[in-house]
Amino acid sequence: MRISRSVTVVACLCALSQLGLAESLDVFATERTVAQTATQPIHSVPGACESSPVPARLTLEDMIERVLCHDPQARLNWANAKAQAANVGVRQSAYLPRLNASSGITTGRNDTNYEQREEYSNRGHKRQLDHRLALSWVLFDFGQRDAALRNARQLLVAANANQDEQLQQTFILAAQLYYDTLAAQNSQIAAAQVAALAAENLKAASAKHDAGAAALSDQLQAQAAYSEAALNEVRSNGALVSAKGFIALRMGLAPQTPLELAGSLTRRPNTRFVKGIDELLEEAKQDHPSLVAAKARLNAAKAAIDESKAEGHPTLSFVANASDMQLNQSMAFNGDSRTRDNSIGLQLNIPLFEGFGRTYQVRSAQARLEAREAEVIDVEQRISIDLWRNYQTLITETRSLERTAEWVEQSNQALEVVQGRYRAGVGSMIELLNALTAYATAEQQHINGLNSWQMARLKLAASLGRLGFWAL
Repeated sequence: MRISRSVTVVACLCALSQLGLAESLDVFATERTVAQTATQPIHSVPGACESSPVPARLTLEDMIERVLCHDPQARLNWANAKAQAANVGVRQSAYLPRLNASSGITTGRNDTNYEQREEYSNRGHKRQLDHRLALSWVLFDFGQRDAALRNARQLLVAANANQDEQLQQTFILAAQLYYDTLAAQNSQIAAAQVAALAAENLKAASAKHDAGAAALSDQLQAQAAYSEAALNEVRSNGALVSAKGFIALRMGLAPQTPLELAGSLTRRPNTRFVKGIDELLEEAKQDHPSLVAAKARLNAAKAAIDESKAEGHPTLSFVANASDMQLNQSMAFNGDSRTRDNSIGLQLNIPLFEGFGRTYQVRSAQARLEAREAEVIDVEQRISIDLWRNYQTLITETRSLERTAEWVEQSNQALEVVQGRYRAGVGSMIELLNALTAYATAEQQHINGLNSWQMARLKLAASLGRLGFWAL
């Protein structure tokens, strides 16, 4: 019974591996091949995405980390990358032998009755124990496994790059939402300031009218200007509440969650960091994740052609079998017996005719290769176009930022002069209202310019494929 016991032990071990151990082991360490990107430090830190109280003052970094934790697209691409990493492990497992074990038991009875000759009638029982062990190991296959493994690894590179690209898109959307909220916050402050100035103008116009030094029209115009400024203040307050609600929803919180942003739109940010466009284009062609993914899919398509061709070639395998069959039965059926069978050898599989299916599989793989080549060219062109557009946008926004800053200073000075003239009795209400409108417009344009400049800066970094926490 040595063979029987050994086969039974092997069968039990295989069953245990199938039930539990195989699901928990990562023999080929495929999980390590899932990329840890610069935009995703949270996935490499255990417990980073666990729920925790919102900080009293929410920074941009904290907000982006929370958004990435609750972004379904980021989770989807992360899962796809892990699935492709597991597929690499499947391809690597093809180099290892296959060991299968089986064990069975059957029992039965047989009754034979002859009505004419009862002496020939008999009854008996039968029980059969059958244990088998089979080993198969592919030794040579004309590069089929190598091509399949190269295909899987290149698709993993593409999955990691797609994950990085999606994270960068989520990153820039979260940053844009944060900067939009800062802009709404600054607009609310500016609107409140303009409303306060309008209230001062109304107070001055009312005092002059009561003293008989100004016409009623001045007071009415000041009253209308104050009403307009108060309306703009209400709208700016609503826009700020709405923007904060969007941030809370993206972080997986209730929209009415109170939030206080820690950052601010710098009045005069540093704008001396942009490189030449030629250098930027060269960097984008090396590092952009969409181009990395396209090139990886191209290499995978080349490997798929080799795999399709190799599948039509012979394979040489080492095979071994061991079996132990024990039969217990009545003497009426020749009594007990036991059969042991052990074999070892080489097996050659030669595909002779497959109905021309292999030819069309190769043609299909070649057509997909042509599509991937066109995809690489298209991605390179799109990256260049986006980079050029974002580069020019940043240059324009940088220059516009300087002009709007000067506009705010000049309009503020003009407003102070006109206010002094009006209080001194030498200026008109129309002149004062025009100066206040010009200041409010300049302040809002500068706020919009600051927001646009920040987004242009991040979009340029995204065009390079290098958007991360360092860009903040």
